[in-house]
Amino acid sequence: MVSPLYISLCAIFMCHFFTSKAAELPFDTHYTPLWGGDHVSVIDQRTQVQIKIDPKSGGGFRSKQAYGSGFFQMSVKIPSNAKGIATTFYLTSTPDNIQMRESNSNHDELDFEFILNENGRYVLNTNVFAQDSGNREQQFNLWFDPSSQFHNYQIIWNQHQIVFYIDRIPIRVFKNEIAIGARYPSTPMYVHASLWNGSQWLGPVNWRSGPFYANYRGFAIDGCDYSNSNPNKCNSLRYPWNAQNNWQLDPHQQMVYQATKNKYIIYDYCKSDRSSNFPECRVPS
Repeated sequence: MVSPLYISLCAIFMCHFFTSKAAELPFDTHYTPLWGGDHVSVIDQRTQVQIKIDPKSGGGFRSKQAYGSGFFQMSVKIPSNAKGIATTFYLTSTPDNIQMRESNSNHDELDFEFILNENGRYVLNTNVFAQDSGNREQQFNLWFDPSSQFHNYQIIWNQHQIVFYIDRIPIRVFKNEIAIGARYPSTPMYVHASLWNGSQWLGPVNWRSGPFYANYRGFAIDGCDYSNSNPNKCNSLRYPWNAQNNWQLDPHQQMVYQATKNKYIIYDYCKSDRSSNFPECRVPS
């Protein structure tokens, strides 16, 4: 059931800030399987990917190209009652998931990660890495069941700000505060998605209820293909996500953002005992 708050926020935000071109673009146009073998299935005339996880393996895929800025989105339906399993959609500068093997490796990354908490409720964990090991987490309760149907998750990334959206509602804003000594993601990143066993951190998986499946669709990418020969082109104002109206939220978006954050955020690294490690936490959000 969609909550009244969602409906009202969607009305304020108009739910048309971004329009997806070629929403049914075939998976193979921009993406390729990365790991998991036959646990990654391309279905529905190649417009949907289903990832299976069982005791043997999970799976993942990534974009063929790295991007230097853009608007990135994916429609995701996560598995139900999958405690101990993480469903993800994210950008990262490590194309082959080196960070999964070397957790202390420094890299850029922007995360959507869905986990089931001890109360049987899905929580969204977001994180930002900026040539470091992250730890800029914000966590949110959700106003819907992400396992009952597809929902859209979006990230806009330019040289001024990063905004995380759910169904085009802004839930997190990370501003470029390098002027005060903060870090900001600036290296080219690939788009990734995965379903993996997180029992080491999230608690044991009840495999008797498995296997578990996550479904992904909406494979269009509005991003600047990164080129070593012309790295500055991805900051060009000719790209709509770099336009001045995307350097900050407008008043309506800001109102929606504050209302959503105030109601649903359950953890903010800037309010933790580690906040002094992050200069951006000194700036009012």
